[in-house]
Amino acid sequence: MRVLFIGNSYTYFNDLPALFKEICEKNGYEVETDSVTAGGYTLAHFVSQNNEYGIRAQELLKTVKYDYVVLQEQSVRPAEHPETFYKSVGELAALVRENGAKTVLYETWARADGSETLAALGWDRETMQEKLKKSYETAAEENGAILVYAGERFSDAYKAGEPVYDPDGSHPSPTGTKIVAEEFFRTLFK
Repeated sequence: MRVLFIGNSYTYFNDLPALFKEICEKNGYEVETDSVTAGGYTLAHFVSQNNEYGIRAQELLKTVKYDYVVLQEQSVRPAEHPETFYKSVGELAALVRENGAKTVLYETWARADGSETLAALGWDRETMQEKLKKSYETAAEENGAILVYAGERFSDAYKAGEPVYDPDGSHPSPTGTKIVAEEFFRTLFK
């Protein structure tokens, strides 16, 4: 199995692709992973030919055969600007279909309680998580994509008191990345 991860720091923090591969191998599955990531990037950046990461992602989709292509949006966009998110997912999912791969959406999580982002948006953590979940479910349905409920598992672990957040209250800690990688494994290998 070959998997391409396209996203930003929520993917490269603690090297999610490598941890996913390690979990797969421990369970007897051979997996190769590639990734194209850039801090703060939106999926719209990867649709564009105006930056090196968009060019790289599109070049890989044209030249390497993948089984799955994971799309991870900037962490606030699906909740705050869902229509923009849906448009970018649709454009990238079309490229994924041309590759012959299956689109996988990586649902992310809300910011930690007390976050400046939450305060600025006038949301609490639960509101943001519900908005993210709804947007990812809509995008998955519109594009026939597989949805990895990583954000839901992350949120459940946070509510259970696990240290899932990096001290910045946004990115995953090593524990958070492990939970996400395990959810990818469970989803893709049933």
